[in-house]
Amino acid sequence: MHRPLSLSPSALALLGAGLMSACPLPPAADTETASDGTTATTTDGGTATTETTATTETTATDPTTTTGPGTTEPPTGTTATSSTTDDTSTTMPACRAECGDGLVECDEACDAGPDNNDIEPGACRSDCTAAGCGDSVVEYLDDEQCDDGNRSDGDGCSGACQVEVGAACGDGLLDLDQGEECDDAGLDPGDGCGPNCQLEPPGGACGDGLVDPVLEVCDDENLANGDACNPTCNLGNSTSLFVGSQGQLGLKDGVGQAARISGTGGLAVDLTHLYLADAQNNCIRRIDIATATVETIAGSNTGASGYLDAPDGLDARFAGLDAIATDGKTLWVSDGTNKRLRAVSLTAPYAVTTVAGSGMTGVADGIADAATFDDNRGLTYYAGRVYMVDASAAVLRRFDPVTQEVVTLAGLAYENGGDDGVGDVARFVSPRYLTSDNSGMLYVADTNGFALRSFNTVTGHVGTFAGTGSAGYVDGIGAAAAIHRPRGLASDGASLYFGEFAQHTVRQAMLATREVSTNAGQHCDGDMTCPGAYVEGVGVEARFNGPFALAYHDPSHSLFVLDSANRVIRRVQ
Repeated sequence: MHRPLSLSPSALALLGAGLMSACPLPPAADTETASDGTTATTTDGGTATTETTATTETTATDPTTTTGPGTTEPPTGTTATSSTTDDTSTTMPACRAECGDGLVECDEACDAGPDNNDIEPGACRSDCTAAGCGDSVVEYLDDEQCDDGNRSDGDGCSGACQVEVGAACGDGLLDLDQGEECDDAGLDPGDGCGPNCQLEPPGGACGDGLVDPVLEVCDDENLANGDACNPTCNLGNSTSLFVGSQGQLGLKDGVGQAARISGTGGLAVDLTHLYLADAQNNCIRRIDIATATVETIAGSNTGASGYLDAPDGLDARFAGLDAIATDGKTLWVSDGTNKRLRAVSLTAPYAVTTVAGSGMTGVADGIADAATFDDNRGLTYYAGRVYMVDASAAVLRRFDPVTQEVVTLAGLAYENGGDDGVGDVARFVSPRYLTSDNSGMLYVADTNGFALRSFNTVTGHVGTFAGTGSAGYVDGIGAAAAIHRPRGLASDGASLYFGEFAQHTVRQAMLATREVSTNAGQHCDGDMTCPGAYVEGVGVEARFNGPFALAYHDPSHSLFVLDSANRVIRRVQ
């Protein structure tokens, strides 16, 4: 799924340092023999080892004879020497290195001094070992698909840091609940879906002007974005209208432009369907990706709000819908106004149940209705758990569908900030959206924190993936990129895609390099006053008006965008 895009100069330097390191050899020794038979050995460092040898001689007349290769024995009548050695030798001191002094010594693989750390991909670790599989950090440049902190097989992430999936891989059915990202009914590598049902990285030779018919949808001989091909060659950046009619608010099932939606809410995708949590219409819509046919499957088909579970989805009621996530069998829904987490069965008649939350406002952890929510927003599914963010409380939480337990993983309730760290040491400003790339890393759109944040599900560490923490709009790498108000997030396994709500663009951030660039739309250089519009086009020629939620569908090489103020779903291909 994740393969090298490029090696940065710092990564090459680190690799070189590791290869050139060597343990110093012991100093050379000088040997002298005294007239009394005592042999003294002195090292360059001044340490002396003394051996006393007692010698017995017999007189012989025959020369020494050789009895075999490398073996010499004295013949009869020769002088034989036997010796005994006093155990008075002094052992040479072992080579000792001081990790963190910036010098690669002894058995150190690397030493970057104060830059040693256990968090950043490619960095020299705090014990002066090189970054690699088993250190809990996903090394995208080294083709790691996951890293769970060990080199064991059978725990979902193999000893080679490749995702392990269930036996159903290769049957042509997408089993998201078993860790599959794709399933093309085969196990062949190099066809876009790897032998362990993980997406293979797009654009291995992106930029050479030759379109790889399997891994690329375009190649315009450059790695720029905003034109007719993105820098990973898997999107042509061409927009088209998928569902709804520009500017027409409503609730109507139908095909494509005949359907009507509200424009806000959340998106999720499986092999054949796009799901929409239609916020202002208080219902769940299912859209056939092949035909653009829209069907309401849960909630009121007239837009009525409320709170009600029901065995038939259409009898259920929601209020203040936001994000949704799926494992292919169940759709989890953030029911914001009702302060609950709901579940919709994806088997007709789409039964709706409440799985967590009492309806009271708060941030209490607990099982099922013992838990409370304040402003639960973004959802994503990863490795059997549902992760969510609470925007008002500024925390990241997790729900276990088996035990129905809700726990808070990062942030401290109602304490805002941009601090990185583990657990309640970390701070968010206003986390709104969330996605997983199926590697063990989650990504958070910290909307009013003007940044993309990361969360390592193994170590619990929250980091800043990109952004300065101040509102702006500059394409660049990591902290050099200025981000305005990011909302919806999606991943294709090699990149993040996110909507810039108030700058009316769709942007891409490559996971291996953290490089942020603009796919489509026209921004206002970060100006808070920025008018949106509606124009279908290619790259920066297109226009959006408040892009809200995103979902990536690999089989059709499509990025779906909920264009909120235009009341439509757009498709970028």
